Amino acid sequence: MLLQWMGIRTSLPLPSLSEVFWQILVYFIIEDFSNYWIHRMLHTNWAYKKIHRVHHEYTAPIGLAAPYSHWAETLILGIPSFLGPALVPGHVVTFWLWFILRQLESIETHSGYLLPWTPTKYIPFYGGAEFHDYHHFVGEHSKSNFASIFTYCDYIYGTNKGYRSHKQVLEKAKSL
Repeated sequence: MLLQWMGIRTSLPLPSLSEVFWQILVYFIIEDFSNYWIHRMLHTNWAYKKIHRVHHEYTAPIGLAAPYSHWAETLILGIPSFLGPALVPGHVVTFWLWFILRQLESIETHSGYLLPWTPTKYIPFYGGAEFHDYHHFVGEHSKSNFASIFTYCDYIYGTNKGYRSHKQVLEKAKSL
């Protein structure tokens, strides 16, 4: 009933592969942009202390830490995931595929590993585990790396400066 209200089709024909691809891409962009701002808001003093600190209990995250959060954060950060399908409704197959991909991506980002077989390493501006690990490592005082998937918002709004400096220090240390 809710899916039909949102305009999501449940009948045949199934969507074409190109329709699925473009809708999933749009969903990722919408989710990423809106999640960036909500996540950044969760790092204000009040929201961090009351809500988001639960998620940051893992300073070196593992895949299972991805959904570990305060109940209010689960609800708040659920909004960006539903926003894409609500704004650009497609087929229920695309809807479910979107949520599967979104969860897999979130687990990968929180895994702490750059997995050698992952196709995400070929995606431009993809943040991944190393990018998000820095955010968790800095913790409560993190003003860096708020993006959930891509790095363009952090680049545009300058919230990746600490991470870039950190990477430069690491590269310099490697070359010694």
